[in-house]
Amino acid sequence: MRSLSWLAPLALLLAPFPAAAQQEQAEDAPEGVPWQAQIYSGNAQWTPEELEVRDEWDLAHKCGGSLIAPGWVLTAAHCINATRIANGYRVRLGASTIDQEEGATYRIDRMVRHADYNKERKTYDIALVHFVADDQTIEEDNGPIEAIELYDGPPLEPGVAVYATGWGKNEEGADQSYQADLTQVDLTTVDCAAYPQNDGWAADYHLCAAAPDNDTCEGDSGGPLVMEDERPLLVGIVNFGFGCYREKSAGIYLRIDRDHFGDWIRRAMAADPSISELR
Repeated sequence: MRSLSWLAPLALLLAPFPAAAQQEQAEDAPEGVPWQAQIYSGNAQWTPEELEVRDEWDLAHKCGGSLIAPGWVLTAAHCINATRIANGYRVRLGASTIDQEEGATYRIDRMVRHADYNKERKTYDIALVHFVADDQTIEEDNGPIEAIELYDGPPLEPGVAVYATGWGKNEEGADQSYQADLTQVDLTTVDCAAYPQNDGWAADYHLCAAAPDNDTCEGDSGGPLVMEDERPLLVGIVNFGFGCYREKSAGIYLRIDRDHFGDWIRRAMAADPSISELR
């Protein structure tokens, strides 16, 4: 389920695992992911050529996110920008399926991205989007909606059980569709240095996680990485990786803990609404 659309110039190879194997490993997310958010295009005009190969919901989906406070979704910086906000991007909450108009949807009215975010290097890939109700918002018949608590303990070491959720692709490739049903992948935190392809990319504020035959993929960007410790805690944000479902690979996630980004998140939510970037 890992988002890699921005790595297309690196000539990604096709995943070595058959799609059937990948689908067996990814599980439908259980009931009760009330913090899961979708970021999608709510005002796009698709061409007939695009609609011949992809459904509207599939074309509209961009990223995941995590509801962390009323009106605020935490996501990756590469998921949102001023142009997308002006073009009517929205947040969907309380949905497990995104092809049936489930959940409550809201207009994104502003964002706060990290001021050191770099598109090419994917540094400091973290952002908050602020959302408001509008005439398209219907808060009925949606699933549970509840913010997730941020992890405030020491940085996680390798060997910790975590999981990610999202609507990302279950097969690598630009022509592959996203998954309509919310899925979960169980992962374990690993040493980033043990994966040579991550050399030079994983910073000290990154966390790596892997599973033998499963992964996050394109469309999962910005979504939650969660640890269960008597209660669910948000420990990371899906950031990037090199391919999906590849042997001996690990996804790279932005850390959320007592030493990483907790203070930035609090300051970003408290900042003047005119501020769109914050260091």
